[in-house]
Amino acid sequence: MSVCARCGAEFRCGMADGGGGGEPCWCTRMPVLPSSAYEVAAKCFCPDCLRAKVDGLVVEPEDGGD
Repeated sequence: MSVCARCGAEFRCGMADGGGGGEPCWCTRMPVLPSSAYEVAAKCFCPDCLRAKVDGLVVEPEDGGD
């Protein structure tokens, strides 16, 4: 089992924990985060934390008026 770098929860990482069956890790179905989204030496995030990180990258466009 892997441990989330953000919250400490245990989860299964298909790459680090040997996903088996030739299936890619669950995280490959998520958007790729820019390197700036990772804490120093962070390896993997659990599904909940990765979703939160991806959701946090959604930035509202600035109002062009006024």
